[in-house]
Amino acid sequence: MHSKHTSRALTLLVSAALALGTFPVSALATPSSELQAQVNEAYSTLTQYANELESASNELYQLQQDLESTQHEIAQTEDDIAELEVKLEEGQEKLSERLAESYKQDTSSSPLSVIVGASDFEELVTRFYYANRMIDYDSELVEEVKSTREELQQRREDLAEQEAEQQQLVEEQEQKTAEIQAKVSEQQAYYEGLDSELQQQLAEEEARRAAEEAARQEAEQADREEQGNNGDSNTDNSGGNSNGDSNNNDSSNTDSGNAPSSVVDIALAQVGKGYVFATAGPNTFDCSGLVTYCYGQMGISITHSSQAQYNIVAGKGHLVYSTSYLSPGDLVFWGHGGSGSAIYHVGIYIGGGQYVHASSPGVGVVVSTLYTGGNFAGGGSPV
Repeated sequence: MHSKHTSRALTLLVSAALALGTFPVSALATPSSELQAQVNEAYSTLTQYANELESASNELYQLQQDLESTQHEIAQTEDDIAELEVKLEEGQEKLSERLAESYKQDTSSSPLSVIVGASDFEELVTRFYYANRMIDYDSELVEEVKSTREELQQRREDLAEQEAEQQQLVEEQEQKTAEIQAKVSEQQAYYEGLDSELQQQLAEEEARRAAEEAARQEAEQADREEQGNNGDSNTDNSGGNSNGDSNNNDSSNTDSGNAPSSVVDIALAQVGKGYVFATAGPNTFDCSGLVTYCYGQMGISITHSSQAQYNIVAGKGHLVYSTSYLSPGDLVFWGHGGSGSAIYHVGIYIGGGQYVHASSPGVGVVVSTLYTGGNFAGGGSPV
């Protein structure tokens, strides 16, 4: 008997030595507060640079649009000038022909024909008037075309100057955008490096927790063997809640309720999304927000609070303490000291000893192995 007590004590000592703290930790705590703070700061800076890049890109796009509009207007002005050149050439030819025609002796519009053909002085004046009016009309058309052409040529020069200025603005904005893009790329690499380091640390702590769990199970096995040798000497201690927590149900309960297993697929679809405190999707979550969102997609409304969610499960009599009684879709809880009145974390059990949860900033929604030692406060269905 003494050797069994010694073995159990050593096992517990190994468990304590391996443990850096039970998991999951509080949503406001991190595996390494210093490293997590660096990751958060790097991410914040990255977000700031990304926003600057978005603004710079928008400004560059607008400048490029303005330049393209000016270039299009220049092209249209060139076409208009070319068209006027044709009209001007045609008008000048027509005017020249009419002037030449007025001096031909064999045409009715020549000055001689006008004089000879007139029957009286009034008709003579009329013929001269209309002949000159035709020439004047053609001259006015030519001058009008010339004036319009000159205006367009001036417009073309103004647009060319505007184009040069806009081109300069575009080039300057392209340079500015490229510089910000370089900052984003550099910060992205820095953030990913820190995040990778954090993920490695999390993996190491996960391994330590696995060792802790193995040590705990060994301790339980040793305790069961000891109790078996003691017979029924401890049966008088049954009845009542040994930890004094009024929120915990009977630890002998084996019915976790009827959780909808399809909620597992919804939860898994959120893996990889970010952790933001007090959010409940669809793009970011905290731990209880993930539960609220996933069950909400099933048409089941659940309060956005891990403590309230625990109370719902406990109130329905669905709380179990052994993973062997959990079903996919059940909620799993952790509380300080394992207390049901001090719940700080919740996840969704997916079967096979694993669960989905919104872990912490920098980690986000992940699938983790379920360890029930330490602060584990049980699990079950909220429906």
